[in-house]
Amino acid sequence: MNRFKAITLAMLLSVHTGLASAADEDGKFAVKGAGKRLCSNFLLAAEQKSTDYYLYGGWLEGYISAYNRFQPENYDATPWQTTELLLALLQQDCENGKDRHFLTVTNGLLKALFPIRLPAESALVAIDVNDAKSYFYVEILKRAKQRLRKMDYLKDMGSSDFDQATLDAFKHFQRDNGLAQTGVPDQNTLMNLFLKKSA
Repeated sequence: MNRFKAITLAMLLSVHTGLASAADEDGKFAVKGAGKRLCSNFLLAAEQKSTDYYLYGGWLEGYISAYNRFQPENYDATPWQTTELLLALLQQDCENGKDRHFLTVTNGLLKALFPIRLPAESALVAIDVNDAKSYFYVEILKRAKQRLRKMDYLKDMGSSDFDQATLDAFKHFQRDNGLAQTGVPDQNTLMNLFLKKSA
């Protein structure tokens, strides 16, 4: 997914000016790039995994970066969601209205995710499980552990950000939700933990 990263800066520059001034006196602003295309175009690109699909990903990363810069009380609107997950969620939304613009569904998703944003900077911590290292915000791990504790998967918060008890708690949660039992708070695990309502 390095192709997403390669074009993010260009996309960020294309939205930076518009966000800095917010809009004109009528609340209107010029939309650049993928944002002005229809959901039907995005769905076709996603199905074909064409070059355009990666342009949507780059535009999305740039737009969110600018959103993080200018949205008050917000450090990271998508603190654990990868670009791939966000694109998958946007595909689901676009299926319900193929004549909408990509910007419209993107703003709708950001609005839905805003309550679980990261409002202030948080340190990153590395998790090393089976020689595979991944990085998470300390605050996100704290929230995940609080959620696991509330659901009786974890007895207490522990003295470190990620210990054996936390790994075991994630494994038990993954088992009960039909997920791969790695103990790592991957995308599917966090989506089930944070975004899906308990039965």
